[in-house]
Amino acid sequence: MKKIIAVAACLWVSACADYGFDPIEAVSPAANSVKPLDEASTSRLYLSVVNGLIEQGRYRAALAYLDQYAVQEKKTPYFLRLYGEALLGTKQYDAAAEAFSDLERSDLKPDGLNGVGRVKAAQGHWAAAVDYFQRAVAARPSSAEFLNNLGYAQLCVGKDGIAEAEFNLRQAQELDPASTSIRNNLVIALMMAGKDGEARRLLSGISTTRERAEVQAFATAWLEQRSRTENTTEEDM
Repeated sequence: MKKIIAVAACLWVSACADYGFDPIEAVSPAANSVKPLDEASTSRLYLSVVNGLIEQGRYRAALAYLDQYAVQEKKTPYFLRLYGEALLGTKQYDAAAEAFSDLERSDLKPDGLNGVGRVKAAQGHWAAAVDYFQRAVAARPSSAEFLNNLGYAQLCVGKDGIAEAEFNLRQAQELDPASTSIRNNLVIALMMAGKDGEARRLLSGISTTRERAEVQAFATAWLEQRSRTENTTEEDM
């Protein structure tokens, strides 16, 4: 869908010029194929370009364009979601949580809940992150992304969440079998649950030796770090 939007943007390059920048540098189509866009379409194109910046990790640039957009346009739910992403990417956690929270009164409520959960996770508040991810999953049960986030947060909470984490990550993998993030988190969950044989079988499905070794090393390092953290916490108590 994003590629389609990008192509559409090429049909009306000057539309985004109203916002002070030309995001698409491409050869224009034949003049007779160019159709003017209405104001709503122009707005969507602008935000689609901003979304592309966020996907590239250019959060500060995205934030600048969003601030510029907010001067002229209404803050739609889509704008708030992108704004929250840009703020989170620049580690402005309180402002990001506020932007995501504003989505709870819109049709993007699940994305808002997931966004606040990610803010809590970035701050290391894993119990709070679990709460928000659970609410996001309840609002959109078929989201592999939300289930993956919930499962990982449950792993970070500790031993009490391992069984639930494994269940959620298995469900996420069935919904999105191609996701390497879900697969890697499931490997960790299986190893934490003492199911090393199943973890090895999951690893054996990785096509290249190098990637298989990297995932195994990552999971092992994650578990070792988790163990050190738990031991330090127990000593402090």
